Amino acid sequence: MRIALLSTFLIALNCFGQEPTVVFNDTVNEDNLIRINSYNAYASNRLNNAFMDKFIFGGTIDSELKDANRDRFKNRNLIGGEFEQSIESFTPSVNMFKNELFGLKVHFSDNHYMASHISKDLFNLAMYGNGDFVGDTMSLTYSTAHYMHYQKIGFGFYNKHNFSSITLNYLAGSKAIKAQMNESWIYTRPDVDTIDVYSSASMFMTDRMFPYWAFQGNGFSVDINYNFIFEGKVKNRQIINFKINNLGIMFWNKNTNKYFVNTDGAYSGIDVSDLLNQDTTVYKNIEWMDTLGVTEYTDVHVEVMPFELVVQKVPDHGIDQKWQAIFGFKTIMIPNYFPYLFGGVYFKAREDFSLSSRVSYGGFAGFRWGVNFNYWIKDKAYLALGSYDMIGLISKNFGFGRSLNFSFHFKI
Repeated sequence: MRIALLSTFLIALNCFGQEPTVVFNDTVNEDNLIRINSYNAYASNRLNNAFMDKFIFGGTIDSELKDANRDRFKNRNLIGGEFEQSIESFTPSVNMFKNELFGLKVHFSDNHYMASHISKDLFNLAMYGNGDFVGDTMSLTYSTAHYMHYQKIGFGFYNKHNFSSITLNYLAGSKAIKAQMNESWIYTRPDVDTIDVYSSASMFMTDRMFPYWAFQGNGFSVDINYNFIFEGKVKNRQIINFKINNLGIMFWNKNTNKYFVNTDGAYSGIDVSDLLNQDTTVYKNIEWMDTLGVTEYTDVHVEVMPFELVVQKVPDHGIDQKWQAIFGFKTIMIPNYFPYLFGGVYFKAREDFSLSSRVSYGGFAGFRWGVNFNYWIKDKAYLALGSYDMIGLISKNFGFGRSLNFSFHFKI
């Protein structure tokens, strides 16, 4: 239980989901192209930045801050994020399948992923303890926490005219933890010295959470990217982008720790605060794990990757139209992700400069507003900088996450 609680909040340190704005420019690729992208976003639909910053950077969480965030809790209380640094190359001179239409694509990325759901009573237990719930039941049911860190090394082919591609990736798993509480509750009896606990829960975690490159798993995935290009009513080119990412599986090694909880009983002499603050280095030696019905063993663990589906209208900088609409949606096939919807406008100010703005709803948060800037250096390089949560960048009290994205593309 302690690991599940801490994972929900502390893992956000490494995990900053939106979908980056793609700007289409060329329809013919004749030069070698390198793309460097940095995509970072984390968000919550309940916990504001003033609260989350205390966990990330340290500080005192006073009663006023705890109360203000607790009052926002409802049935769905989410924290999640994605953090990806990638580099990929497109080589038109290597004709895949001996077909001049297809070039070679090579991809490498370092990825962090996090998703969690927190019941209101779990938040109360972590922040206030069970003192205010004497004679009452605290429900922890369906609280979850999931974190994964992995690298992708991919090889594939792409269409030189529309940049549609298929990439087959090797996955190197660095570390992971996943905890899920099914039907679970705690009842504190009026005499205070006894609690009744019912819990059905499970968790797995890799043997080591450090160093950064831990290499504790192997897997594979497929990424599919297709740009559907057609002519609109005003004779301008229109582009709809369809993507499937991370369609694959991970095999964590035989040293993966697995925990199962199946308990239904009354317990006395257990101080809940001591339980939550127990030193993790002595887990295997503490008797309360047996007392609470915790079963532990190590074995290989197979995990389906949290794959993504994206459909979006992509702005086209290669046409004369100054104003273009942008819209789309993204979903991650996990229980805690609400479909992310966005819409906005793209403005081509000059041949070498454009910007876009959009509003969005969903993912791990509510409504957000973002801005993206794009700059071309002649016909050789492209720079982009933006955030899909401008309010989160500038405000601690009104912001519920942060987002910052950077791209640098150049021809060689």
